[in-house]
Amino acid sequence: MTLKAVLFDLYGTLVNIKTDEHDPEVYRTLSQFLAYNRVYVEPDELYRSYMGKIKIQLSKSRLEFPDIDALKIFTTIVHEYGAGRMETRLPLYTARLFRGLTRKVFDPFPGIYPMLERLREQYPMALVSDAQRCYTEPEIELLKLSRFFEHVFLSSDYGFRKPEPRYFQSALKALGVKPSEAVYVGDNPYRDLWGAKRAGMKMVLVRSDEREYEGFVPDAYIDNIADLEGALEGFKAGR
Repeated sequence: MTLKAVLFDLYGTLVNIKTDEHDPEVYRTLSQFLAYNRVYVEPDELYRSYMGKIKIQLSKSRLEFPDIDALKIFTTIVHEYGAGRMETRLPLYTARLFRGLTRKVFDPFPGIYPMLERLREQYPMALVSDAQRCYTEPEIELLKLSRFFEHVFLSSDYGFRKPEPRYFQSALKALGVKPSEAVYVGDNPYRDLWGAKRAGMKMVLVRSDEREYEGFVPDAYIDNIADLEGALEGFKAGR
């Protein structure tokens, strides 16, 4: 195999993250913050409004694998419950505070930095993640990951998410490689394995109890993302 590019999932693959968007304390704190900015909404109503707007966004999409735009949701909430003029960037700050409050675990997996450092000397790399730009862009910077990737693709920019083949194809086009020349690395058999395979790519599955989806199996499986280089060397050697 001629390997010319490596594409990565972010959350669950390079970064260990757990969030809880149903925690009542999140909405109590967010409600208090908004009140200081002349947006008056009780915590329970804020929760119902946020969850309801997610459903509305998804139901209006005609795409097979739709994604939401969280920033638009918080923009709508701020305007619905706001009283008078407010700061232009308030929806963005509200969205980021929400993310910070819902995040319970947030750490890079061990060994990713030296591994990515070595790989970027050999291949162009891209992130292709089901994620919200308003949250993920600062999180990538916080973890000092941006230097490794020539391109970052986030599903909120497109309105659709993995396993949509067009999502992977957009990244391949940006990198200037054919599907057969690229490998996708991810942890989710449905979104990552199925999506990458339908886009015509090789696939490395990381830390998953399920090892196949819809008849597709990964080209390599690893328990530790830091062991990725061995799998890629196996591809180049034709193993």
